[in-house]
Amino acid sequence: MRSGPLRFSPSGWQLMALDAIAGAAGIALAMLLRFVDEGSVPATYLQRLSPWLVGAAVMQIAVGEVMNRLRKPGSAIARRPVAPFLVATALSLVTVLVVNDLALREPWRLPHFVAVVGPLLAAAVSAALRLAAARSIDVEELLTRPVVRLDVDACSAALGGKRVLITGAAGSIGSQLARQILAVGPASVMAVDMNETGLYELEGDLAAVRGSVPVHTCIADVADPRRMRELFGRERPEVVFHAAAYKHVPLVEANPDQGFVTNVLGTLSVCEAAVATGAERVVVISTDKAVNPSSFMGLTKRVAELMVVAVGQSASGTILSAVRFGNVLGSRGSVVPTLLRQIDAGGPITITHPDAQRFFMTISEAASLVLLSAAFGTAGGLFVLDMGDEVRIEQLAERLVRLKGLRLGHDIRIEYTGMRPGEKLREELHAPDERLLATNRPAVWRVEPTYGVDADALLAGLREVDARRRNGELERGDYPALLRALIDRAVLQAAAV
Repeated sequence: MRSGPLRFSPSGWQLMALDAIAGAAGIALAMLLRFVDEGSVPATYLQRLSPWLVGAAVMQIAVGEVMNRLRKPGSAIARRPVAPFLVATALSLVTVLVVNDLALREPWRLPHFVAVVGPLLAAAVSAALRLAAARSIDVEELLTRPVVRLDVDACSAALGGKRVLITGAAGSIGSQLARQILAVGPASVMAVDMNETGLYELEGDLAAVRGSVPVHTCIADVADPRRMRELFGRERPEVVFHAAAYKHVPLVEANPDQGFVTNVLGTLSVCEAAVATGAERVVVISTDKAVNPSSFMGLTKRVAELMVVAVGQSASGTILSAVRFGNVLGSRGSVVPTLLRQIDAGGPITITHPDAQRFFMTISEAASLVLLSAAFGTAGGLFVLDMGDEVRIEQLAERLVRLKGLRLGHDIRIEYTGMRPGEKLREELHAPDERLLATNRPAVWRVEPTYGVDADALLAGLREVDARRRNGELERGDYPALLRALIDRAVLQAAAV
């Protein structure tokens, strides 16, 4: 991973060097202040300055280490942000005074003023260094590339004055979509989710930014076709963003039936309801885990991508497209909040494998990519953001630890837990039978497949699986094989297209 510019976050060795400089500078400055009235430091003191500077540097390194240990997450004293610095400063001051007054003899004894002020100045600098490195974290600092910003003008043409419906609106991506959509002047926004509390909180958040745009909420399950038909028939949305999905690989792996219902059947019911009521555009959110899927969650998203093409083949006047995401920094349940919780608890940081790597994007970038996809107008289009290089999870954890003003291996340790079912070491943005094509928007690519989709085989197969599920014929372990077989039947390779 190419390291991007990182705000002030010194490594352990760098912090030690800065402490040493602070200790020496504190004694030197205190000496100057002591003799400021005389205009210069007496020659007798200047001759002994070098040993004092070395001793002060070594002393301040020890004081800094005490600060680090007292600030270690999980310790009782660390709960009060200033307490570790006060305790370390008091210990250093007492130590210097005892050594200076009782152990040292003339001519090596420091003036009392210098013995008090020097350590105080050095401790203040060491504390300031740690506080500066431990400010609140902006997830954009974790990216190794420039952040992609929303092209408001391009989105206004596609969304301005339109009735917009968002599924999964209470989630991290859905709520950000709602905020960015309101910025381009839609006719109205309908937020749909099963999360009642999330919708209630979203209403409050959007009240301050919606202006005169009507914002409505609806508690509904996207996997309920009747409910979707009723909702779409009543609201008549012109643009639909489908963000509702189960996304956590281990949970979907353990509950494949629910993953199938929400991620597959839910996508189908939303797309069919949108087409039936004459929506102009539908954008379905997918994931890079849909590329050569090793997890059941990835399989469901792969099927969802194929459904966008299949439903779009018979749609008259409705443009359906999909967007592939990498990991979204800062979204609920994602890697960054998880790592931060572990750091705040004092560790250990748990990582599946030292070589695990992922593509990352911010919540704002994810929402911007979705909105831009609606502006392209490419039927059956599949889009992906240029997310730069993959990021090793271990290196991401190290950056977070440093941004917290801590040291990996000293204050926080890493524990490797092993790969979980369905997980891969590395993700991909496109499969071997796909290629990336540039669009007229910077950093946004269109995925062009070399295969076709047999819509009839795909939709008939899905309904057959659903019928068997409803009849209680399927076990949890049956779903992955059924979906893989369905994909094999529905995907027409180049020679057969």
